Amino acid sequence: MGSTGLEIVGVGLRPIDYIFDQVEDFWNSYIYLVGVKQENDLLKKDLERLQVENLALKNKLTYLHQFFTIFKLRPFPQYKYTGARIIGKKIGPSGLLQSIIIDKGYNDGLKKDLAVFSPKGLIGKIQKLSPHSALILLVIDPNSRVAVISEQSKVPGIIRGEGYGNHGILLYVPRSSRLKKGELLLTSGTDEMFPPGLPVARVENIIDSELSLFLKIKVSFEVDPYLQNVVLVMLK
Repeated sequence: MGSTGLEIVGVGLRPIDYIFDQVEDFWNSYIYLVGVKQENDLLKKDLERLQVENLALKNKLTYLHQFFTIFKLRPFPQYKYTGARIIGKKIGPSGLLQSIIIDKGYNDGLKKDLAVFSPKGLIGKIQKLSPHSALILLVIDPNSRVAVISEQSKVPGIIRGEGYGNHGILLYVPRSSRLKKGELLLTSGTDEMFPPGLPVARVENIIDSELSLFLKIKVSFEVDPYLQNVVLVMLK
């Protein structure tokens, strides 16, 4: 083949060669982009994992800080107690549904009816136990009864829960008592259930009626159990 024929063939092949070059460049770019996407996906997964780990560490630090705070306060030095973390909260119309669950059980030395509280006051008592958790009957529960005495006037009574979001009721306070609005009510210990001296509630409203021998008294609880993350369990 002469030089002229070779040139003609070369000219004819150039478009095809150009197409092949473009196809090759396209696939190279595609493979590169796929690689970049895979790398971005891996980086995104790593970022998500790190964010989750960071959140978990923040939660652990929060709980550690709360435990440190309640133990540093040592609100009732005359008693022994252990800290526990709340792992479940339930609210419902039934007393059995208004409860919290903590992450310690009888394998940790806990027993039924032990008092559960925060530095601000009584939360409830242990109702049921498993090896590593416990169900707490709350003082706000309608099934709960706590023997109390007022801090200033020394008036005794029994607090009954009325459910979450409601005032409790102070029962069996005679009309002749000197109880005042705003007085702090402490566990009296006469029910042999809770040790004396734990804050429970404050007198919110007093109604005197000639139709009853007792005052009608509403109380506000010192502790909202559903706003707590950690608690103290008093050991006997």
